[in-house]
Amino acid sequence: MTIAHEWVVLDTNTWIFGLRHQSEKPACADLLRFLPRLFVKIPRQVVLELYANLSDSEIQGFFHLINRYPDRIEIGWDKVALPLIRKYQQLGCKLGDAAVSAHLETLGVEVLVSENRDFLVEITGLPFRVMRAEDLLRAL
Repeated sequence: MTIAHEWVVLDTNTWIFGLRHQSEKPACADLLRFLPRLFVKIPRQVVLELYANLSDSEIQGFFHLINRYPDRIEIGWDKVALPLIRKYQQLGCKLGDAAVSAHLETLGVEVLVSENRDFLVEITGLPFRVMRAEDLLRAL
């Protein structure tokens, strides 16, 4: 199975850099152009973080973009179990990262695309792997 056939989660920072076409992270904007070739799950925590960090017009652009691919992009509105979030906090994650990690585990998603260099780098044996946007693009 190739990455193009796996479900992935794009971390909040990947969405923000991509939607804003941040010049220091061009691979994020490039990755959003590849959405028609990906299967993406967007956990509740990522949506909440996007609402907290994007302007109203950026949120509208986000939903306009993802609604173009209803067969390939799913938003998960379910909350995750607090003990699972705490598990990741005990491993060293900040609360937001712990919640995203818990969502990945609950959803059974094996790939997180994040530009956060420190995201779980020191933790081994995770049920998912962390990739940067440029790595995912290369894998496609």
